[in-house]
Amino acid sequence: MLLDDGINPRFVYLSPVHFDELDPMQMLHNGRFPAHVERAVSGWYAAGGGRWERNTADNPDQFHVVRDLHIEYLHPVIGPGVMRIDIWVEHIGTSSCVYGFTCSSEDGNTAYARGQRTVVKIDPATHRPAPWTERFRQRLASLRKELPAYA
Repeated sequence: MLLDDGINPRFVYLSPVHFDELDPMQMLHNGRFPAHVERAVSGWYAAGGGRWERNTADNPDQFHVVRDLHIEYLHPVIGPGVMRIDIWVEHIGTSSCVYGFTCSSEDGNTAYARGQRTVVKIDPATHRPAPWTERFRQRLASLRKELPAYA
């Protein structure tokens, strides 16, 4: 679901936390947070009509790699349930995009983690950075946050 207060739009994704993602202390394992963030980004893309194409020429922007991932863990997720993931765009470069995110309780009242995920679009033939298409840049702009994610 897309939320927009006029200054800081974000996409909200409710991600199920399954029993098999928990560590021996019944907490969501730290290594599972990136997968939930990835699902939220994919959910945003699909909600806007995007889809994965076998032929990258049909969707050249899908060919990208994660360059950097930073996560600050704030509070444990205990047991299975639903985790809310809010994502937005911090920065759009020529070939890069920085997504900000928070992971929280379903009602958004307890923050579990926050961070940034940077992706770089690459050319399928050369594996070198390549510019985003104008269509995708417009889609990214719909989530562009004007204020910092957090202090």
